[in-house]
Amino acid sequence: MRKSILLIIILFISITKVSATEQFSDLLIIKNDTFFLKTFPLEKLKLKLKVKQSPFKYGDYGFPHTACYRGYLATWKIIDNKLFLVEVQKADTSEEKLDLLNYFKTINYTPTLIEGLILADWYSDTLMRYDFFRFYLNPKYFFLIDDYNKIPSNKIELIFEKGQLMENRIQSIDSYKKGDILWREIEYYRQWFLKPEKTRIEAIVLENNGNMVRVEIKDYGTRKKRLIKKIKTLMKILEGNKDWINPRYWNKKK
Repeated sequence: MRKSILLIIILFISITKVSATEQFSDLLIIKNDTFFLKTFPLEKLKLKLKVKQSPFKYGDYGFPHTACYRGYLATWKIIDNKLFLVEVQKADTSEEKLDLLNYFKTINYTPTLIEGLILADWYSDTLMRYDFFRFYLNPKYFFLIDDYNKIPSNKIELIFEKGQLMENRIQSIDSYKKGDILWREIEYYRQWFLKPEKTRIEAIVLENNGNMVRVEIKDYGTRKKRLIKKIKTLMKILEGNKDWINPRYWNKKK
């Protein structure tokens, strides 16, 4: 009986992982920054218009693999606080570009054009920090996803209303200075079958290279060497004061 229950649990975890394949990101350009979107503005329009077909064909399918069901990679750009669709590219090695105006014509949608660029005036959303790196807590890039819970959160970064950028809370990389204290909470498991525990990590900024910051961890939230070792491994913090992190996944201590 116990073996049967264990088998069911293993199968459930496997199915969950398969069905939750991470999707390739769209790109969002704001000034000199490029962010990675795990929410897809063009898909929001397709859903509104009840359009199901992908812009591209891959043999008998509209997608190349399970990591890109929408079948394309889109690039978006903020200009004068407005969101524009720059390009849509096929998600394979051909890098084929979509004829945007022709595509919108095929889906019976007349886009708003400003100086030849397509304004995403159908798009209203609240985007938050996509903190999905449970087993990799130091990503180089900054990922954003829609605020599906619709609850107040210090992780909310961007707010759009009909293609207009209403609020931008993303910290500039240049704003992180030597001596700044950063902190974040992480979850870890003492044992896989127990509930996760939280600890607060604090680090001091030593250097900023314009993309990431080098830090020294000052506090792991515990003095137990075994737990510190586990947390270091989880966070890939292994070299003391030689560790580079993405500070946007941390908070500044006031």
